[in-house]
Amino acid sequence: MSRFFRLVWRQMYVQFRVRTLNLYSLLLLFLQPAIFSGVGMILSRVAGRETPDLVYTVIGGGILGMWSGLVFTSTFDIHRDRRDGMLEIIVGSPTSLGMVEAIRTFTNVTTGLVSMVAAFLAAVLVFDFSLSNASIPGALVSLLLILFGLWCIGMFLANFLVWSHLTGSLVDFLELPVAVLCGFMYPIRVLPDWMQAVSAVIPIRWALEALDVSLLDGTELAFVWRNCAFALGISLIYLGLARWLESKVHDRIRITGELNSI
Repeated sequence: MSRFFRLVWRQMYVQFRVRTLNLYSLLLLFLQPAIFSGVGMILSRVAGRETPDLVYTVIGGGILGMWSGLVFTSTFDIHRDRRDGMLEIIVGSPTSLGMVEAIRTFTNVTTGLVSMVAAFLAAVLVFDFSLSNASIPGALVSLLLILFGLWCIGMFLANFLVWSHLTGSLVDFLELPVAVLCGFMYPIRVLPDWMQAVSAVIPIRWALEALDVSLLDGTELAFVWRNCAFALGISLIYLGLARWLESKVHDRIRITGELNSI
């Protein structure tokens, strides 16, 4: 077990250094979530609200930034490894490619969380957002499920892009549609019914709704736990698909004997 944690720590350390030495990654994972949340706070003040909506103005902006960072980092990590000549070393090492990708994606998600936490503290300390009616356990579970959902989707997209040989431009088009469907910065109920039905297959949507209710009305625990169950179940489906695609990637490497096949 200690060996596993050392592996996770070392891989996270390497991934964090790679991201911090890349200006583009810094903008995506640190600055962009802060900008989204800051703009949301300013627009809320201009609209006449003394206190910004914590979930859809502050946290939603952070999640939108985290999602953008996930799309443009985790999904292209394997291709960057191949370009930099590192893919051969990773595939030949005792640690599986899937484990490396899992730790990388986890690092990318948790790195973007820093800006969201900063925005949350600003909403509480600067805008005096009250948490008197909040259900803290429900909020924490919902937030963890948002992170877990992002991680599972990141794993799925990374393996799908490699296995399908689709161009990365296709994944780029997922950034804003998913943000719109999940209602990162507005309640999902304002969308048409058909769009809400489409968004039901994205776990972040359910966890974000649970987080909103947890922070605003701590008495609606049945709604919170139901949405958390949906978010967890759908996330596990994405994780299962990611593991299946990972096996397909390894099969392709063994059959062709060529790393350029991925």
